Amino acid sequence: MKKLICVLLCLAMLTGLVTVFAGCSGISREELLKIYLPGEYIDESIFEDFEKWYEEQTGSKVKVQATTFEAVENILSKVEKSKEDYDLLCPSDYMVEYLIKKNLLLEVDKSIIDVEQDGLFKPEYLETARQYDPDLKFSVPYMYGTLGLVYDITMTGKKLTSWESLFGNEFEGKRSIKDSMRDAYAAACIYNARVEIAAAALNGVDAKKAKIQEVFEDTRTDTINDAYNTLKAIKEGSVWDVDNVKFDMASNIGDVAVALMWSCDAGHIMKTYEDEDGNEQAGNRNLWYVVPEEGGNVYIDNFVISAYAKNVKAADYFLKFLCTKDIAIRNSEYAGCISPIVEAYDELYASYDEDEDGMFEGVSADWKAMFMDAMFPSIETLNRCGVMKDFGDGQSAVVDMWSNIRA
Repeated sequence: MKKLICVLLCLAMLTGLVTVFAGCSGISREELLKIYLPGEYIDESIFEDFEKWYEEQTGSKVKVQATTFEAVENILSKVEKSKEDYDLLCPSDYMVEYLIKKNLLLEVDKSIIDVEQDGLFKPEYLETARQYDPDLKFSVPYMYGTLGLVYDITMTGKKLTSWESLFGNEFEGKRSIKDSMRDAYAAACIYNARVEIAAAALNGVDAKKAKIQEVFEDTRTDTINDAYNTLKAIKEGSVWDVDNVKFDMASNIGDVAVALMWSCDAGHIMKTYEDEDGNEQAGNRNLWYVVPEEGGNVYIDNFVISAYAKNVKAADYFLKFLCTKDIAIRNSEYAGCISPIVEAYDELYASYDEDEDGMFEGVSADWKAMFMDAMFPSIETLNRCGVMKDFGDGQSAVVDMWSNIRA
């Protein structure tokens, strides 16, 4: 397996938007496929392969032009406000829901690519996708992951299982909060609802999962105020960061013992990886990842067709191309995430489990099991994960809360 490369969105954005393919002068718009996606999230070498494949499939020519963004909210300024003619967008789950509500997406042509085709996608991720695209008409899942805690067991002295490790007093001055409104808000809300979640769990797995999902959809004033108070209580003495803290933890720099982190970032720094300067590092096997027992978040990033697309046919075929086994594997290895395409998922799982890279040499069976669950969450783990939703009318109140926290 190729060395996984982390999703470092901001690094590619230091000088603004980046056009991955710029040699499109003289090409008509009908022969151009314009894509808007996060930086470092797709293997650019597949573009030329797609252009050849598309001509074989359709007899038509196309050139791919990809432009990258720093935050998924950039889609709103480019598409909703400016009505730019991107053909394909790559939003997260909650943004897909918003774009559907605003009639900013076209339906995927199911005669070309049907995500419900038997055996194409892992069913648990299609179930997740129905939270934001109920009829699976508008989106094609691309990569998934979870949100949880990374901790250095040499500093904690024990395995962690609860959000209490982040929001309680035990690791005061030794914790990191992701400087991301939605991630921090979600974690705080789950922590605040821990008693209600535990009570729901007494009625079974489905009841607990339903309660966790309620938390992700709750933007009542009291809920937002409680999240504000929880985050404010740990504001001082915490590291607020997106990317740097994971490299510091990997290199044993600083005092952070526990951090709010995405599973893809966690997996990246646990195994041999490339740092920000492109240098190979060994990875830190003292780091552990967990989706806390109270509950967590499962996210799915997707490709969708913009309502302002000019090359819808090529867009649909590109979605089909992304869902082929070899392309899904290449993109997974490049981005450091895992594709929910069944054939790609199964091959990637086997590659890790059989330890083709030797990363599990000298580690305990527990550590291997933890790492595998971080990258390939079990049904048990997914059953305690909710899906982020569009905040709707509560958006401005959550934004105001976050502005006050980060002031």
